[in-house]
Amino acid sequence: MREDEKFQIIWENAQKMPEMEKVMFYELERKKLVVGLLLVVFLFAGAGLIYAGKAVKGTILMLVDAILLAIFLSLRGFGPISPAETFGSASLILIPLLLALYVYAGWDVRKVIDEYNERLYVTVFDRSLP
Repeated sequence: MREDEKFQIIWENAQKMPEMEKVMFYELERKKLVVGLLLVVFLFAGAGLIYAGKAVKGTILMLVDAILLAIFLSLRGFGPISPAETFGSASLILIPLLLALYVYAGWDVRKVIDEYNERLYVTVFDRSLP
């Protein structure tokens, strides 16, 4: 189901709800920023985006994150290839890239969740068509 269709159904159902039920529905359906950021920090970088509703972008970021981590660990000597002495210091170049990826993912998760929650709020509590 596309996001526009989802919000259309939410709007149609919200027109029939009393105000207290709308508040409860909004609190249950909104995305929590803390959950999204924890997924970014403790799982792969794209996990928070998948939670926020951007599955394709989140999957791409997860793949990039997994590839960078695999290269980093292989160059450090933890993988099937063990050139730890030769490429150990060269792998340190990947640390700023990994940190930048996680910072970008966290920033993007915050933006996407804020946009989703704002659109959900307007859809549930506004009387005009979404």
